[in-house]
Amino acid sequence: MINETKIEEQKLNDATKPALHKALVMGSCVFSECKWESIKHLFLAYHYLKTMPAGILACYGVFDETQLGSAVGGAVFCNGRIQYDGKFLEFSRLWMSDEYGCNTESWFMAKCMKALRKKFPTYEGVVTWADGGRGHNGTVYRAANFVYDGDSRKVKKYVGKNKKVIYQRTATVNDICVGEDMPKKRFIYYFDAKKREQLKRNCP
Repeated sequence: MINETKIEEQKLNDATKPALHKALVMGSCVFSECKWESIKHLFLAYHYLKTMPAGILACYGVFDETQLGSAVGGAVFCNGRIQYDGKFLEFSRLWMSDEYGCNTESWFMAKCMKALRKKFPTYEGVVTWADGGRGHNGTVYRAANFVYDGDSRKVKKYVGKNKKVIYQRTATVNDICVGEDMPKKRFIYYFDAKKREQLKRNCP
């Protein structure tokens, strides 16, 4: 005889565990270097900046084979600011679907750091920024072994010819200043593990 009560209880339990279900299928996800076109749609649709950066040097994605290989996460690394040229890559964009668990971003970033160390052996590491104005305090970077390296300077914002906001390094004398961004927290991931651990012990 079929126990209908147990069947209903099982259905209820299954319905209340969507996050666990996604976590269980992480084994179907593949990490890979990719072209920026493969993950561009993620940033245009879901990232708060809604843009792709300039000077892209490397892109990585997470692709779910249970969804016909669709991209469910992406990371973009660029040549960054002049002072970091040839020394540090800039971690410009990161997005990962929340459906795959709270530790997925750390797993994804660890994969990226390992791949970048091999791809750019002459670089010291990766620099990135946490924008407090957007509610980001750098927790995800600390969890991925990035080291806090101080705050950036304030940067003036301007309205350009196309009515879009641009920053002082690309502004002209004809552009109108509309304020400034508050400093961001700077984090660095050093490829040298000994240096990274030493600095982590000394940083606040």
